Amino acid sequence: MSDKGHVSKEKLYTQPRGYGFTPALQRTRAPYRMRNAATLLGLLGFTVGVYSYAILAVKQDDFSDVPLPNAAPGVQDVTPKRAA
Repeated sequence: MSDKGHVSKEKLYTQPRGYGFTPALQRTRAPYRMRNAATLLGLLGFTVGVYSYAILAVKQDDFSDVPLPNAAPGVQDVTPKRAA
């Protein structure tokens, strides 16, 4: 038997060179484009929100009450001194 007329399902969705989208694959993926775009926007929004909140929360912290460890021998303190 000859399979010359038979085209496998895999061949319908791939290009001869192995890259790119065929029209059949584009039609298959079409219903998911909007949902994927909405998911992308939601995840990006959440990520940017968490990152922004974390940065803003740390910016307003005042670390002046945190004691600094003693300097190691031979290391000079170059931090500016506050006027009391």
